[in-house]
Amino acid sequence: TSVAERQPVYSSHRVHDARSLALHVAIARKIDRDPALLRTARRNLARWTRDRIGDAPPRWMQTWSTLLQRPWPEIAARITALTEDGAQLRQSSPFAGVLTAVERRRIHEAFRA
Repeated sequence: TSVAERQPVYSSHRVHDARSLALHVAIARKIDRDPALLRTARRNLARWTRDRIGDAPPRWMQTWSTLLQRPWPEIAARITALTEDGAQLRQSSPFAGVLTAVERRRIHEAFRA
């Protein structure tokens, strides 16, 4: 057998999902240490809602709007859940700006094949 046949095949989608989970675990840990950082997600979502053109906000915006009103432990559990719900939330995450560029880069580098 060739080397290519013996090496595991990783789907880019699975790698992306794992990296997104790792980013959100880091976000949750950082907000645990500094709860004021949760305001970043709320501000992002408010800006996206304000800048949106069209009728009703999409379902994912409504989901985040409801979730961000919940207590932090519940939010943290949902964004780090190993479930389809957790993966869907992470795909439209309003937590941009919580991690520094260095923190994000470290996680991205850990997932390079």
